Amino acid sequence: MELNKAALVVTKVGPWAWWRSWWKSQSPNRQDRFANLAPVAAVVLFLAAIASAFWYLRVEEIEREQEAIKRDVEYAQQRLRLRLLERQEQVMRLARDVSNKEIRTDQFLSRAEALVLQYPEFLSLTWIDDRRRILANQSVSSISPSQHMRAGTVLKIGETESHFSLARDLMQPIYGQMDPETDKDAQIPVLQLHTPLSNDQGGFSGVILAEYTMEGLLRYGIPTEVLAKYAVALQDGKGRLLAGQTIPGRIALWSALPGSDKPNNDYEVPVSPVGNDLILRAQAWRTSQGLVGSGLFWLVSVLSVMTAWMLIGNWRHTQRLA
Repeated sequence: MELNKAALVVTKVGPWAWWRSWWKSQSPNRQDRFANLAPVAAVVLFLAAIASAFWYLRVEEIEREQEAIKRDVEYAQQRLRLRLLERQEQVMRLARDVSNKEIRTDQFLSRAEALVLQYPEFLSLTWIDDRRRILANQSVSSISPSQHMRAGTVLKIGETESHFSLARDLMQPIYGQMDPETDKDAQIPVLQLHTPLSNDQGGFSGVILAEYTMEGLLRYGIPTEVLAKYAVALQDGKGRLLAGQTIPGRIALWSALPGSDKPNNDYEVPVSPVGNDLILRAQAWRTSQGLVGSGLFWLVSVLSVMTAWMLIGNWRHTQRLA
């Protein structure tokens, strides 16, 4: 009943008049207490507003950076994909001429040498028959003798042989990798393309094996503007580094608070047509320490805490005098 009467009074006289009536009904000591606590509450609310504003602006900045790196990495992936498809088309054209018996071994070596010299990502081009016997090989001059596939030798059992068998079974180009950690014959990470050859009856008659260096794909397949803006790396499906720069793991978003370390703003995408076994990953360079934003935040925080401390001390001093 009393609550209903109070509500009726507030409705009739308005909230401001009700507030004045409530304030006058308080004792002087309580009025002094509320008067001294109000500035402290205002300072606390001000500090909370400043912290929220800094947090919001930092999150907005992170989202903009993430959108930018996503756009740039997808653009780089498209450029690398286009370069791989162009090299694949050239190897398939060479394989088609070999299948049609339009070129001999010496002509194959001449055309393979021209491709290796023209496109620096090529490590070697090899003609292998259906019995895994190497008929011809053209490699870059910088390759070590132990890596040469010599004519007349047989393809070694390993990752290369398994990719060879898959190309024979599917009769379509197959990509594979050779990693020094998993294949003792590989001295550097290599991307292989097995392009099948066909005989007059349409059966399998061998492959043209094209090998690319991972460093060459990264250097010549990724646009220079992306390499200048980000730390770029090529990784396998297990996250192992194949080429480029080592990129540390991600840091949680909460570390983006003013004064803390900037989060690792990175993005990764699989490289087509290789698939999930080849990942392009990039991380934005840390160009600023955020000293201006962090300095302003901590300056406002210190001033707010000092103001609140002085107000509380003044209130306690007043209480002792009373």
